Amino acid sequence: MNKTLILGVTAAMLLPLAASAAGHRKPGLWDTTVQMNFTKGGPQIPPDQLAKMQQMGIKLPMMGGEPHTFKHCVTPEEAAKDDHPDTGNGDCQMQNQKWSGDSFSADMICHGRQGDMHGNIKASFSNDSTYTATTHMEGTSPHMGGDFAMESQISAKWLGADCGSVPAGGMR
Repeated sequence: MNKTLILGVTAAMLLPLAASAAGHRKPGLWDTTVQMNFTKGGPQIPPDQLAKMQQMGIKLPMMGGEPHTFKHCVTPEEAAKDDHPDTGNGDCQMQNQKWSGDSFSADMICHGRQGDMHGNIKASFSNDSTYTATTHMEGTSPHMGGDFAMESQISAKWLGADCGSVPAGGMR
């Protein structure tokens, strides 16, 4: 399995959960940190490939509990809507979405080419410029060694209205 596939599978699981907060964020540049830990299974990399990658100084973000930080440019349209995000393949559904003051919770169910999974998200907003979230996902996927379970912590803060070199709706 290559690095791009692992990152794609992992991002496909977490980013829809983080994006569920879109209706309560300001448009502009956001700095998001994700820390993920697998309690069962996880991305499958043959040991020889992993050793070669480590020798070349390649670190796989979001694996092994190491935090991964990225920037995301939230468009005014994204910031204005409270929608049901998915992985971009139309294979996930958010259910039982609940807002209570500055807290959000939801369940997520996915059936797709990356396998079947389900989980939940709980998020807290201190204002429209910061939020934290925890997620729990489990399921089955060949890219995750069969059955898997993972926990993640997400924190995000608004950096400003100007997205700079990050494309609208895009990430870096």
